[in-house]
Amino acid sequence: MNLWKVKNPRKDLRFEIAFTKAYRDAVRTYTHPAQIELACLKAQYPAIMMPIEDDDVLAGRIQMGLVGMGIQGQTGGTGYYIDEPRVTQALEQQSGDAKYREDLHDLLTFWKGHCTYNIVLEETPEEIRRVIPTEQWKTQPVPASPIIRMAGAYVNYDHLLQVGICGLEDEIRSARKTAQEQERDVVIYDCMLGALEVLKDVCRHYQAQASELAQNAATPQRRREMQDLAAALEQITKRAPQSMLEAIQLAWLYSMMAQLIEFGRMDVYLGDFYCHDIDNGVLTEQEALEIIQSMFRLMDSLDCDTTGRLFIGGYGRRNPENADRFCMTAIEACRTVREILPQFSIRFNKQTPKAVWEACLRCIEEGRTYPILYNDDVLVGDMMQAFDVDRTLAEQYLPLGCGEIEFDHYSYGTPSGSLNCLKILELAVRGGYEPMMGWTLGGQTELTKLVDCKSFDEFYASYKRLLRYYISAQAKYQKYQYEKIGSMHPFLEASMLYDGCLEKGRAVFDGGCYYYGGTLENYGNVNSANSLAAIKKAVFEDRSVSAEELVAAMNDNFYGHERTRKTLMDCPKYGNDDDYVDQIFVDLHLYISRTIREQAPKVGLDSYLGVTINNAQNTTLGRWVGATPDGRRAGMPMANANNPAPGTDKNGLPAMLNSLRKPPHNVHAGMVQNLRLSRETISGNREKIYGLIDDYFARGGAQLMISVVGREDLKHAMERPEDYKDLIVRIGGLSQRFVALNKDVQQEIYDRSTY
Repeated sequence: MNLWKVKNPRKDLRFEIAFTKAYRDAVRTYTHPAQIELACLKAQYPAIMMPIEDDDVLAGRIQMGLVGMGIQGQTGGTGYYIDEPRVTQALEQQSGDAKYREDLHDLLTFWKGHCTYNIVLEETPEEIRRVIPTEQWKTQPVPASPIIRMAGAYVNYDHLLQVGICGLEDEIRSARKTAQEQERDVVIYDCMLGALEVLKDVCRHYQAQASELAQNAATPQRRREMQDLAAALEQITKRAPQSMLEAIQLAWLYSMMAQLIEFGRMDVYLGDFYCHDIDNGVLTEQEALEIIQSMFRLMDSLDCDTTGRLFIGGYGRRNPENADRFCMTAIEACRTVREILPQFSIRFNKQTPKAVWEACLRCIEEGRTYPILYNDDVLVGDMMQAFDVDRTLAEQYLPLGCGEIEFDHYSYGTPSGSLNCLKILELAVRGGYEPMMGWTLGGQTELTKLVDCKSFDEFYASYKRLLRYYISAQAKYQKYQYEKIGSMHPFLEASMLYDGCLEKGRAVFDGGCYYYGGTLENYGNVNSANSLAAIKKAVFEDRSVSAEELVAAMNDNFYGHERTRKTLMDCPKYGNDDDYVDQIFVDLHLYISRTIREQAPKVGLDSYLGVTINNAQNTTLGRWVGATPDGRRAGMPMANANNPAPGTDKNGLPAMLNSLRKPPHNVHAGMVQNLRLSRETISGNREKIYGLIDDYFARGGAQLMISVVGREDLKHAMERPEDYKDLIVRIGGLSQRFVALNKDVQQEIYDRSTY
């Protein structure tokens, strides 16, 4: 059961049984979704909060249940959820009396029809289901798939810490009074107040635990740590935080109760507390570092390796001097807590202090894969255009999860669909026919098979029509998911710290949020551009391969077609600063991005934007794409995000960086770039390498994720994993311990170019 890093996890499903009873009782008693949710909150907290461990100086470890209430997969599930395979495993393998086993059977049968995931899936409108019929993208060769989740809540941590629990209660009571005078529904306000009482109960739960640990402490230092923690937990139930320990503890416990796994602009909301405590002798810099390190270890204990974002730096901070002082200690915590979370990120610009930038580079050079680098001097202006917002709001942009951008506590932009552009190209080649399953897809779109096309432009236009067909359906699904989940779940804690919700008296997904965006994940873009370049050059320009020969070779996965494959492999490939293929990539990128963006007003969203942010799905989705015109064999990984396909960038680092910066960033909501450097390259050419990176950003580069790891280290780790348990690599939109990855993902990472 222990996907969460806790020393003594719960060993049975008695919590899950109790939660199910609480939910059943609630739906019998109440009709308002907020009242049902509050009853479930009381059942879930502090029941799933785990004990303070020996190295913790903060409280708040968590073990989500196999049944419970969350907001996305990394918090157990979306809404009311069940982890059906693991409940089944417990039923089949756990010991327990007849009543216990009867209760487990009950869990399975009850939640099959009551969990949010299945309800949302089953009630998908038929016009959407016809185009994207299944969410099983891991096992089915589908070109597009819905994703049921509400990922990426960035609440107003700064406001929470300025007013505290009691101040937030006062604001809710004031808003409730106004709503009552206007004869609006006040139940949600009552339930918000109830949720804050549950939060105070959690604080008291840990206060008692910390006091007991202080009494039994083995050392004076541990006694003092637990006494300080107990005092902080008591005070935050009575007033706004006055110290960094109180502030960081409140922020963390609120996050755990709201199931938040994006931690916002930490230097802003903790910077003033940090400077106050250092300047007034409340904390030494070492003590402050230890508190931040403890929080980072708690973040790493969460089962959320594709999320866990934390930001420092950038335009739009209210307290830049204090924030920058905090940054230096936070970067040191990132450097010394060598785990995969948090996904520590910096927004930098021309005003970023040299000391902060150099500390970031040191952290990267030591192999941390962090910080992730975002160039504000490019992205703020581009986000103004992409989202059609003013500069003040654009300065509050925050990438969530793997890199999808939204605005801090103002907008929501959950990525609720994926688009496999390479699979769609494979279908376009055959006029919509899917060869693995013998399906004909895209039947409502006019398509022309490659063998019937008279020109490259004719085929390209047919491919674009098929892309639009799937994009349109995904936009409709995004809107449907907001409406459906919004009608079921108020997500009380997230709502009370999201702009608009208190004023309107509406939950975050039920009309409360000011700005409803959406994002569509794109995969296979680079291989699609390489394939288009090969079709254009080999089939229509050089006529070295006929369309019939190409399709036959693809059908045979290039076996027996070695000459044809070599011809295709020799065609220009993205990542070499070759405009022949790079401009095809840019054109495809613009078409996909603009087509996605055009859907927002059609479906009733404030924005709908594409993201190219790959995690390991370039490998997972690649399994269900057959051989493609770029010479790639069936089932092999696709290129990761905006990076060259493995082994195809042959003109060196400057050429590769030149290709990366060509696609514009003012038409989408996130595009990530990975760069892997060997330790030998860095140590022998530090000034030159960092000069290239500076030049990349100065000429319009928006983002980089840099890993410093030797190719030989990866090879040895595949051969002797027991010796490389601490080797961390960047996959795409996340970092992970290399030896924990699936073997095919390990191979794809190894095959990437190392400079």
